[in-house]
Amino acid sequence: MLKVKTPSWLIPPIRLELPAESIHIWRVDLGVGSATLQRFARMLSLDECQRAEQFRFERDRNRFIVGRGALRCLLGQYLEIEPSQLQFRYGATGKPELWVADGEATLHFNVSHSQDLMLCAIAQHQPVGIDVEYCRSIPNLSQLTQHFFAHQEHVAIQALPPDLQPMLFFQYWTCKEALLKATGIGIQDLKKIEVMIADGIVQQMQWNLEAQHQPQFGIELFCPASEYMAAIAIHHHEPFPPTSSQSQHGLMSVPCKFWQWPE
Repeated sequence: MLKVKTPSWLIPPIRLELPAESIHIWRVDLGVGSATLQRFARMLSLDECQRAEQFRFERDRNRFIVGRGALRCLLGQYLEIEPSQLQFRYGATGKPELWVADGEATLHFNVSHSQDLMLCAIAQHQPVGIDVEYCRSIPNLSQLTQHFFAHQEHVAIQALPPDLQPMLFFQYWTCKEALLKATGIGIQDLKKIEVMIADGIVQQMQWNLEAQHQPQFGIELFCPASEYMAAIAIHHHEPFPPTSSQSQHGLMSVPCKFWQWPE
């Protein structure tokens, strides 16, 4: 009941094309050699270098440098711009987005990392959110879900045997984070979203927002690597058409391609 899909990670072509209706998801290994680390460090802006220096541990500082360097390389490929020339701006919750001088950026992206694994989602015209977590045991899991999750989510997790509870917890967690990151709201209040998951698929989704209309989002869970859980969310201006195998809240109608970063 907890199994989610495991995508095949493809070697990317030399020239990347991103159709308007598609999402590209990249898997990046943050554990690189010193030469690659130094090359990425030279791409960073002054504020990125300053952020890197704020990390207390070298391991975390290096992960930040590689993550930003890989992101710059990826976006540079799509836009045919030198990675070091890209400029970013940040939303109220710190979500980065591309800054362009002559209008709004049409390329949207979001990144997440856990341990040495980073995922990057890239889409045209529509905001995306992605989250990845290393599945591990969680101390005081019952108290955590009772405080941060909706009642039905807490009950669903507690109904499982103890050894299966962390896996379902991370399914809920990644879905909520991906959705909140896609909206730009941030993760201050995970109770803003209630989801129901069955057989590794998001069956229902409810926003607890003071708004006249519910935001339309597609959401999908997937396993990016052994012992990891991830979710991808994309804003959709029109409701998803129902399918026979997944509810209208799923991403079946939004093709995803999964690429392995070649470094």
